[in-house]
Amino acid sequence: MPDEKASRAVIDRFHVALNAGDWVAVDGLLSQSTRNLRPGGGTARAFRAIIQRHGRYTGGQLSGISHDDGRTTIAWSARYERGPVSELFVLVEEGGSLKIDSYTDSARP
Repeated sequence: MPDEKASRAVIDRFHVALNAGDWVAVDGLLSQSTRNLRPGGGTARAFRAIIQRHGRYTGGQLSGISHDDGRTTIAWSARYERGPVSELFVLVEEGGSLKIDSYTDSARP
């Protein structure tokens, strides 16, 4: 069963760090396997691009949650300065806390 409250807390911390440009905090929310995909300044470059595409995050809400094979998938209806964005987070438990294992964003018309 997915822990909706804990999942929302991770997503909230992600958006706060994203808006602040706090790439160290964003990196700390990522799973080890995801961090390994972007060594060095790769995390900052990848997540800075989100702000460049959409502007600052202004709010959002849960639009779906599922749990399968130890992974929690969150569909998030986000609002950014340039309009609505569909975000998809895959969370895994690692070291006793939820970490972002995958993130995708797609601007909605």
